[in-house]
Amino acid sequence: MLPVKITKMSGAGNTFAFVDGRGASGWKDVEKHLGKSRTEIAKLVCDRVLGIATDGFIVIEDPSEGFDFNWDFYNSDGSTAEMCGNAARCAARYCYEHIGNKEHANIRFKTGAGLVTAQILGNGKIRVKMPEARVLKNPIELETRSSVKEKFILVNTGVPHLVQKIHAFVDSVNLKDLAREMRAHESLKPAGANVTFYAEDEAGKVRAVTFERGVEDYTLACGTGAVAAALASSLENHLKVIEVQMPGGVMEVNFFDGDPKPLLVGDAVFVGDFQYNLEVVR
Repeated sequence: MLPVKITKMSGAGNTFAFVDGRGASGWKDVEKHLGKSRTEIAKLVCDRVLGIATDGFIVIEDPSEGFDFNWDFYNSDGSTAEMCGNAARCAARYCYEHIGNKEHANIRFKTGAGLVTAQILGNGKIRVKMPEARVLKNPIELETRSSVKEKFILVNTGVPHLVQKIHAFVDSVNLKDLAREMRAHESLKPAGANVTFYAEDEAGKVRAVTFERGVEDYTLACGTGAVAAALASSLENHLKVIEVQMPGGVMEVNFFDGDPKPLLVGDAVFVGDFQYNLEVVR
């Protein structure tokens, strides 16, 4: 049963480890043999030293009725998340090229946030129809431990995000401690929220970075964070197409009148296939 084949992928620098967990793959026998929960396995696989250094771990499973695949998603700390836009793009290409039917370029996933559909565009580009993007509170004012009041927009783009516009993107370097504090603010318990900062370069183009729950740091990219930044910018500028530059790459977000579910377009890249021995599990 060992080693386990794990595929590492990158979506704009956001990295994920994929396992084929369908019934025919034998993955469930591996899990039984290891005697570890998926939370524990996810932490090992994502580890920077004993794993393959990824931001997340995803098990692709046999579909429920009406879907092509189910997925079970874990952050690098073993926590779960309802949705991840970059993971959805990577999952779509993984399933299309590794375990799916290449005659069908449209893939329907069952996720914690419900149905997510993806379309293979070619040249490594994937278009994902994201969950409904909703403004939960605008503005929301949160007080820091030093009694400073910070204003954000609280949105949900599949997962909750606190979004704040900043004067210049370089300012985000000095805002990491604020993001870490706000991510687990008393007003947002128990789940907390990701924290996304964005700055406008010009109309329709923004730079953004997200402090993600479960990773507990800035990541190179965050699909739901890109949508969150684009939503905030769209509300201010009344634009329907927003280009979002994150540290790991560029994504495009499209909003449509009458449809609360935006489209997210970006890359999905195969990094490599690994034969992971899991000898660290004892």
